[in-house]
Amino acid sequence: MKKAFVVTVGLFIAVLLAFPQPVLAKTKLRLQCVYPEKAYMGQTTNFFAERVEALTDGEVSVKVFWPGQLVKTKEAFDAMSKGMIDAYSGSMLYFAGYVPEVNAEWLPFGWASPEEARKVYEEHGWLELMREATLKHGVHYVAPLAVASMGLITQFPVNGVDDLKGRKIRAVGMEAKIMEVLGAAPVAISGAEQYMALKRGTVEGTDYPFYTIGKYKFFEVCDYIVRPALHTPGIIEILINNDVYQSLPPEHREAIDKAGWEAFLRTVKLNPQWDEEAYKTCKEKNVTIIDLPPETVNTFRTATVPLWKEIAAKSDISAKLVESLKAYLEKQGISIQ
Repeated sequence: MKKAFVVTVGLFIAVLLAFPQPVLAKTKLRLQCVYPEKAYMGQTTNFFAERVEALTDGEVSVKVFWPGQLVKTKEAFDAMSKGMIDAYSGSMLYFAGYVPEVNAEWLPFGWASPEEARKVYEEHGWLELMREATLKHGVHYVAPLAVASMGLITQFPVNGVDDLKGRKIRAVGMEAKIMEVLGAAPVAISGAEQYMALKRGTVEGTDYPFYTIGKYKFFEVCDYIVRPALHTPGIIEILINNDVYQSLPPEHREAIDKAGWEAFLRTVKLNPQWDEEAYKTCKEKNVTIIDLPPETVNTFRTATVPLWKEIAAKSDISAKLVESLKAYLEKQGISIQ
């Protein structure tokens, strides 16, 4: 009896070894990030990837690819919607032709702090509206990310709207539209080329994140930054192909959205620190910080009102985004008419 039992167990083990039991395949997502790994948003993208893996107990992993490793940045949205890549981390301003609603995220003076931006997305319907906007293109909007304050870094003082008249400012996309309504002359130059453009006098300023005053050594070619920033903060996005997203079990979809929101909250928390580092650099490198009084900020707002109307007219969702933001500002005592 004992011998028969041993033989039976041995045969059972042999069968197991001969026919391995199926193991659930691990889902691997390929994400293209437009920022270098050491950049603030590169670090945050890695944080997102780590949180996805942790929240799914390792069942979903995100492999982050850095600029140009999979596709060119301007091709990323189309590649993602077609399933050539699974996910994307970066600005959707590159894809405003596909998703015009993204321009609403970049309306000047839309929110005054990262915490206000969080409230607009979480409590005033913006997250749901942006998801509705990208879903039309087969893309799921995971979460926004805050890229710190972004505004004017110049070689000349800006104490009012008139100081921008005719000035050559490096700006592209929505930022170029903002410069136009403020009377400046936007010049389309890539981010990588703007330092030399400033040094050579091709442009006289840029509309860019303030932390670049130190990170990109703009203190060597610019003398002023202007507060409040046009965007406090600027916003980029984490996106994923919707077919890929929907193919995952509900708990994994929930984990991806949760990881994205945690990444957003991380940036909300760190944005003030990134801004303070920029202001410290300004003081150390003798870059003058110009603080505009409220009445002057109002003149900037007034000058950009046509832009709000233009963006609202782009789509039904754009109109809802603009109206929601205007209602939020109205509660803060700010009227956009």
